[in-house]
Amino acid sequence: MHLDGMRMRQFLLSCLFLLGGLPLNAFMTGESYAELELIADTAEVAPGQSFNLAVKFKMEPEWHIYAKNPGASGLPPEFEWQLPDGLELGEIEWPAPHRYPLEGLMSYGYGDVATFIFPVQAPADWEPGSEMVIGLEVDYLICKDICLPGDASLALRLAVASEPGEKANADIFERARAAQPLSEHPFEIYPVDLDEETLTIKIEGAELPEALYFYADELDLVDPNAEQEFKVSQDGRSATFALSLDHGFAGADLMEITGVLQSPEHSWRISIPLAEEGSATVDASEAAADEAALDSPGLEQRLLDLGLVGWLVLAFVGGLILNVMPCVLPVLSIKVFSLLNHSGRGRGHALVQGLAYTLGVVASFVLLAAVLFSLRALGESIGWGFQLQNPGFVVVLGLVFFLFGLNLLGVYEVGTGLVGADAKVAGRKDFFGSFGVGVLAAVVGAPCVGPFVGGVSGIALQVDALTGLGIFAMLGFGMASPFLLLAIFPKLVAYLPKPGPWMETFKHAMGFLLMAALVFLLYLLGELAGPTSITAMLVVLLIAAVAAWVYGRWGAPSKGAKTRRNAKLVVALLLVFSLVWGLRAVGAAYDAAIAEPTSEVAEGAAWARWNQEAVDQAIAEGHPVFVDFTATWCLICQANKRTALRTEATRQLFEEHGVVSLEADWTRRDPDITAKLEEFGRSGVPLYLLYGPDGDVSVLPQNLTNGIVREAVERL
Repeated sequence: MHLDGMRMRQFLLSCLFLLGGLPLNAFMTGESYAELELIADTAEVAPGQSFNLAVKFKMEPEWHIYAKNPGASGLPPEFEWQLPDGLELGEIEWPAPHRYPLEGLMSYGYGDVATFIFPVQAPADWEPGSEMVIGLEVDYLICKDICLPGDASLALRLAVASEPGEKANADIFERARAAQPLSEHPFEIYPVDLDEETLTIKIEGAELPEALYFYADELDLVDPNAEQEFKVSQDGRSATFALSLDHGFAGADLMEITGVLQSPEHSWRISIPLAEEGSATVDASEAAADEAALDSPGLEQRLLDLGLVGWLVLAFVGGLILNVMPCVLPVLSIKVFSLLNHSGRGRGHALVQGLAYTLGVVASFVLLAAVLFSLRALGESIGWGFQLQNPGFVVVLGLVFFLFGLNLLGVYEVGTGLVGADAKVAGRKDFFGSFGVGVLAAVVGAPCVGPFVGGVSGIALQVDALTGLGIFAMLGFGMASPFLLLAIFPKLVAYLPKPGPWMETFKHAMGFLLMAALVFLLYLLGELAGPTSITAMLVVLLIAAVAAWVYGRWGAPSKGAKTRRNAKLVVALLLVFSLVWGLRAVGAAYDAAIAEPTSEVAEGAAWARWNQEAVDQAIAEGHPVFVDFTATWCLICQANKRTALRTEATRQLFEEHGVVSLEADWTRRDPDITAKLEEFGRSGVPLYLLYGPDGDVSVLPQNLTNGIVREAVERL
């Protein structure tokens, strides 16, 4: 067995510890000082399911085992698996290491409890009803004042079922994930100097910690025994970090050094790009900005790390930002017009409107979340935004938009008695009108995964139901907060334009904005249920237009009571008939569309249809893989396609680097896509994954640029 210098030194040190700490006639092993356990995060495994195994070490006080890079001495644990045929084991997920100094030597490892996670993929051809046995042999070195070898034989039996089983050992896996370094960091990191002995890097961030320590992934690159010089600038926003290089660095042909950057409070997984020898400080160029966008989660990750308080703050801010998302603006135009129309009506009137709108938004978010939780508890594989995956819901929403638009365009009038009518009646109508607008805004805005919404809604689906409902309620409260603020402080309304003749033009403009939203819903319906469904929807809208014209012609207050009553009856019959017929026709078109076999994409064509087998095959052939999790109704997804993904620059980039591009379209319900989104802590789209040829996966930001995509691909 060949051992290089460092490994030989570690081996000799371990032997010296053993011989120096024990009498010659004594024999001990590390098994006395560590308990090992093999566990899974599921009770049963379904064919094709992804799940996780974990090896948990529980050590006696002051004893420790070693990390992947053990530092100056020690050996990391070795795992030899005995797996059933077809079961694929992923890369080990290591916890963030700790330092163990001893007489001038610095070792890296874990004390107390250490849990190592292994992702696993079950084959799709397993027969339910069988049982699999997973075996594992573990060899490790455990140290205190002396070092002792240990080994363990572990086994785990799991049933193979037709459906995934209940989650198991959730608390253990949750603590294990919390002990791992964060995948994204809040810094900009780049080299400023490299010579034969030292690599100096610069770190920039809004709030740098007072101390940092770097653990390299590979042995012999960074000297573990040398002091790491960390100097923060006076403004606290940048620092230089000098790392002493070890003997193995000179012979290594490296483009980067990967490892764990650790502060007293947090650990992050980082990659340090290597510059040429003697290079000067890197300018703040566009490339650096794109790398910062790729690596730095900033405020969002900090808030996520705070726990429940941070989640609620993120939910509020995310809900607030939803107000400027294109999918919500058409509905908010109705509320803006209402505010303008009723400005100057008094504080009590404004407060009733604001509270009603807020109640409508918050109640709708909570109700949608409750339905989502209930369906998931019944075994449905759905995520946030599930309502727009239902063609019947899209038909109803399109009809509501159309009728609202016709009202704003003056085809018919509803609520003309609000101005100058009895105050009690006006107040009552205002309350229910504002409540209804709040409901509509929430229903339309819920699927919009704007900034901060994706991460926090993913957490809401993973925690207990009560906490999840609280997070979604805060999303709704954040969305309603601007109008509630105007209601509480009505003097702010004075800064809005005064009512006048110009409002008629504004009202018509808002009507056309709703019609534009209707065009998008028609496009979405075609994607869901095919072209036939668009024809059916147009028939529904035609009948609804006749109903609106009848109401506007004979249902006005100037007509007699009998005429108005007959007009309302005709309108009701037309709308009910059109909706019932339309739902049946669109439902039949949807059933036909999903029954049709999806056409295969020609080999080598861009953006083939995603499935996990395609990802695995491409990686096995040595190709990187980019996966775009998208949906027609996700406007951020569509914007990213136009600006960053379906561009000629990106096509050439993928072709140059041999990247296989796959699209996971979540426009219709797809349990496999839902499961993959949940695996990465998301409740909805967009999600962008970049797999390296070795199977390592990176999550890209929700808002993409060509530079961000290029930076991510070139780093492979």
